[in-house]
Amino acid sequence: MLLVKRLLTSFILFLVLSVGLSIGTLAVVGAVVGARAAANNPSARDYQSGYAAGHAAGQEVGRKYGLVIILTALGLSAVAPLTISFSGILPWCRNKPRPPPLPQI
Repeated sequence: MLLVKRLLTSFILFLVLSVGLSIGTLAVVGAVVGARAAANNPSARDYQSGYAAGHAAGQEVGRKYGLVIILTALGLSAVAPLTISFSGILPWCRNKPRPPPLPQI
């Protein structure tokens, strides 16, 4: 029963972490690259032209590194839940404590 709890916990954590890590990492990388492209664009005089330059740079990074980011997020999301659920950090994934054996008389 403990094995089933641990596997179910690791599966649920995998789903949550894979979605969160992939979307979060793509958003952060796209935002950083887009902000740099808009800041370094001398022809960006107003909001629309800066947004267009940043959006184009973010799309390019997504196409170029998107698969690498998603595969890395899936790899981390596969290892981390197994480590968390099988190490006993979560209370429902711990072994039940057993009383010490009685002394022999």
